[in-house]
Amino acid sequence: MNVGIRVDGSKNIGMGHIMRCISLARSFKDAGSNVFFISKYQQGIFAIEENGFNLKKLSYDEQKEQEPKEEFYYGNSLELEEESEEIIRLIEICKLDVLIIDSYNVTEKYFLKIKPYVKILVYIDDVNAFPYPVDVVINGNITGKYLDYKSYFKNQKFLLGPSYNLIRDEFKNISKRAVSKEVKKIMITTGGSDPFRTMELLIDIIRSDNSLDGIEIHGIIGVGFQNKQELKEKQRQYKNIVLHENVVKMSEIMLYCDIALSSCGSTLYELCACGTPVLGFVLADNQEFVAKKMDELGYIKFLGWYHQLKKENVNYTIKEIIHGFETREEMVKRQQGLVDGNGTKRVVNVIREMLF
Repeated sequence: MNVGIRVDGSKNIGMGHIMRCISLARSFKDAGSNVFFISKYQQGIFAIEENGFNLKKLSYDEQKEQEPKEEFYYGNSLELEEESEEIIRLIEICKLDVLIIDSYNVTEKYFLKIKPYVKILVYIDDVNAFPYPVDVVINGNITGKYLDYKSYFKNQKFLLGPSYNLIRDEFKNISKRAVSKEVKKIMITTGGSDPFRTMELLIDIIRSDNSLDGIEIHGIIGVGFQNKQELKEKQRQYKNIVLHENVVKMSEIMLYCDIALSSCGSTLYELCACGTPVLGFVLADNQEFVAKKMDELGYIKFLGWYHQLKKENVNYTIKEIIHGFETREEMVKRQQGLVDGNGTKRVVNVIREMLF
């Protein structure tokens, strides 16, 4: 089986799409499939190649990628039309049986143009923007079953909810967490990029409260960070700040830290697998429903949007969870029952059964 995966990652888009697709690609590879990534922005391409996958690079205007854009901007309708034609050529060159698309910049016309050229067309979704003319829709978020998807075709398959979450292999079979009485280490992560300099803001907020001086702050620097030097200057200034770059095994840091401040993308599920209590914040529209639902069900504490983060609220909530041992115990218990790490295998099995 030849599988193509169309996905991008950059400082504007973030790296969450890339990371979940790499996780899925590994499961296809383990099942004996040939996997080809189709991508165009350099940060995403670097991560794909670093993980040893074949890559077909799409053409694009490199200058435009350096310009600031609105969230999730990829190109206009003409560029999307040109991209679909390029993808069709790659389907024929690579003899793809399956094409998986993970991008917010899609239209009904885009899917319908590509669909006749591939046996199975798959879309990885988060928001249910419109009825998708594809064979399989995957939404591994906790909100997947609440989005009221409508079928476009009679035999269309919907793989929804955390059972189909595309979490990475390192988060499988993690032992039940023993919750520490004391909170000594806080992790901060904004994903692969930090377009609004939220990590800097959160470090300053925590540093502003003298009662938190004894807490170690562990910041994760992603490949798309534009403010690395400013963060490293803070590390030089303050002994309790530890920065982690080019992390090989993220689960080790998540398990090492007692709580986490995290954006509400795919990292939430990794933190849940590790049983790391989370104070979550939103960086993009597609994260808000997930954040609110996970807060409602007791998996995280939701702090609001990045521009709503104020020191009084953030530090109050941090101290509340620091002193709430029983609250942390209950949160960890819920978290570690949310994802089992076998979502990618389930997806691969469904697609293989459809094809064979």
